[in-house]
Amino acid sequence: MCSFFFLRTARSLDEQQIQHANTFAQARGPDSTGCLQFEDVDGFFCTMVHNLLDMSGQAIRQPLTVGQPGQRLLLLFNGEIYNHAELHLGSADTESLLPLYQQFDGSFSNILDGEYAVLIYNENKKQVDVYVDPFLTKPVFVGTSAKPGEFGVATCASSLRSVGLSNIQMVEPNSVVTANLSAQNVKLRIQHPIRQFNLKQNDESYDQWMESFIESVKKRANHGSHPICVFLSSGYDSGAICLALNLLRIPYTTMSIVGKESESILRDRIKINRQQSNAKSHIYEGVSEKRFAEIKRQIRKSVEPFQYQHSDSPGVTLPLWEDGGAIGGYFLAEQARKLGLLANLSGAGADEIFSDYGFGGKPFYYHSEFGGLFPENLEGFFPWKKFYGDTQRSYLFKDEYILGRFGVEGRYPFLDFNVVQNFLSLSAKLKNARYKAPIAVFLEKHGYPFEDNVKRGFAPGKSHSTTPNTGWRKLLRRIGLGFTSC
Repeated sequence: MCSFFFLRTARSLDEQQIQHANTFAQARGPDSTGCLQFEDVDGFFCTMVHNLLDMSGQAIRQPLTVGQPGQRLLLLFNGEIYNHAELHLGSADTESLLPLYQQFDGSFSNILDGEYAVLIYNENKKQVDVYVDPFLTKPVFVGTSAKPGEFGVATCASSLRSVGLSNIQMVEPNSVVTANLSAQNVKLRIQHPIRQFNLKQNDESYDQWMESFIESVKKRANHGSHPICVFLSSGYDSGAICLALNLLRIPYTTMSIVGKESESILRDRIKINRQQSNAKSHIYEGVSEKRFAEIKRQIRKSVEPFQYQHSDSPGVTLPLWEDGGAIGGYFLAEQARKLGLLANLSGAGADEIFSDYGFGGKPFYYHSEFGGLFPENLEGFFPWKKFYGDTQRSYLFKDEYILGRFGVEGRYPFLDFNVVQNFLSLSAKLKNARYKAPIAVFLEKHGYPFEDNVKRGFAPGKSHSTTPNTGWRKLLRRIGLGFTSC
């Protein structure tokens, strides 16, 4: 995870203006910041800034360039490419992107497997291409201004607003945006969808879905040089991630806020994780009233000002600091950074894809669109609202901006292309058999504890303590684990 922005402005930007544009973005890349400025043939000034979170251990600074001035290709990249070694001999995914772009004539996003936002600027063509993964797991915004020819692309919309760009829009998931730049205007072209999903529901077994999910966790856990952490709850999604890590025998660390979780489920999971993957665990009883209020202030002050936009009746327009999940995530991300745990496997996307926040036509929350009852024919039904947008967008960007505040990278096993495709391929009967059917079957098959047909939601609680109580202390001592207080 990193952040970047590309700005094309009529006037050059001084150091103070660049720093202002980088206010919220820089925390996502605390290891180094690279900046390149140049004047294009139309007399506009291009500023390219990249903030690096070094997950590979190679500290590759960006922007990267190939070619001579005036004929260059310039790269800004945020995220991870999991199949780069199969596609190119480069030792790091960042180094492979420009050669792949040249080899596949710009259509390479069809073959990339990862979570990414890629910007490539072609000086000769005066063209910017922006490539994103199928679910836009890495935020990207584009913007123009009333001044002809001005244009920008950024991880944080605030970077665009800071230089006066006002016509700002989020890049669509599963798309490529091309901007042709001239002195008179900016012509935008959007290609969507780039990767096509097969909508035939003809798979009568959960086996292929389970295999693809384990593989999804494996490639995310083994990518890069940093240890893995999971924010463990008593729910389905984080449990499935831990189970996959256990089956793979990959060591990891869990962090949990007891809050309103099922304590018995959490305790049982921690015991199993310890036995199967030598997993470490950190437990917090809840976020105190005082700390809760302090975190709200910190989010308002230091996190990209992003608002939820849910169109479901009665509709939601909510800033991050008003969401308890964001506050709990902030608390855990802060602890993860202190512990040096910079790669987080998140359960984001599972609710939107596998359940629509409901089961059998019964919504668990008002923002459920169809109560989790999947139709016999997906044609004309797909993509449902939350598949790409609405709460999918809100909660993904919540993770990205909250984790990014502490330079912790989010990775999303449930939003792997093959995992989602294998869910879509399940027969409607199998999809509708149980709440989050493939996940439930996966957990049950391997005897991993969960609450069947229960959706609790993440609530960090507001206890007067943030240290484990006596029961947790005894458990952790018994299985050889320590605990963290704050």
